[in-house]
Amino acid sequence: MSHEAADDTLVERLARPALPLDLLAVVCYAVAGVALLSQPGVYGTPLAVAIGLPLLFFAPGYAVVSFLFPGATPDDAAANWSVADARQHGLTGGERAALGFGISVALLPLLGVALGFSPWTIVPGTVLLSVAGVASAFSVLGAIRRLRRPADRRFSLPIRAWSEGARRALSGGSATDAILNVGLAVAVVVAVAAVGYAVAAPASGPSYTGVSLLSQNETGTLVADDYPRSFTSGESKPLVVELTNHEGSRTDYSVVVELQRVEQKTNGGSKVLQEQELATFTPSVRAGESWRTTHEVTPTMTGEDLRLVYLVYKGNPPSDPTTDNAYRHVHVWITVSQ
Repeated sequence: MSHEAADDTLVERLARPALPLDLLAVVCYAVAGVALLSQPGVYGTPLAVAIGLPLLFFAPGYAVVSFLFPGATPDDAAANWSVADARQHGLTGGERAALGFGISVALLPLLGVALGFSPWTIVPGTVLLSVAGVASAFSVLGAIRRLRRPADRRFSLPIRAWSEGARRALSGGSATDAILNVGLAVAVVVAVAAVGYAVAAPASGPSYTGVSLLSQNETGTLVADDYPRSFTSGESKPLVVELTNHEGSRTDYSVVVELQRVEQKTNGGSKVLQEQELATFTPSVRAGESWRTTHEVTPTMTGEDLRLVYLVYKGNPPSDPTTDNAYRHVHVWITVSQ
């Protein structure tokens, strides 16, 4: 027996039902996908989409299906099997793939709700980790359930059938037929890759950065309203400034906060008569994510209708920050008394 095992070919060893190769591949893909998508400069690129789509829309569902249906479907199975029969005897590879996609789509909203009730925020990193965790956990549990079944009743990838089919396609017939078969296979791979790239590559759209001023209402919720308007010189009141990065890559920002005394002109323009710099922030924000900080506004310049302005720049700010040279800006009018 040991001599026969040593003489087995690689295909025969891989085809043994004792090796849950599909579930091992799911775990490896989930781990590798999270590792690659966590690298700087990868998020938001076509490569990230190509890696992330199977991880989100196939891997967790396929793992759940493998956990629920560890058995193999016999070739002579009846077409009108019930769900109970499927749980007892298993599913075919095509049925597993189809259900894997459907269950993944159904799982994503549930994971989003679970993250919403958890201490973690819903950002790409936590979503990827939760999806990869579900896929890996159910893959391990599915492998355990599969290995507890008799060897002839476990689902396994039909590697031997695939190998024999490929060998017949290449060896059967003339050399011309073999060349045509290889050419057809290459054409299919190229077509699938082209379609995959078309789906993965994001359409070119406008890149921008969103900036908002927020304050807490009576219930403690942050809203873009109810800003503090009246100050006493030296008194501090909080405002929350938020940046949202839609630039497509990690961006370094500078946020310069100024209190300005402004003269309104008759033509609708304005002139800054006096300015006081209150604070400067230098956040670095990943693509698709938001940065938020609470700024304790402490003005010492007094007067009515003073402009509290937040000037946003990519990189370092100029020596003389103004609303004209700022990349983005947002402001609120306040009054500061003695």
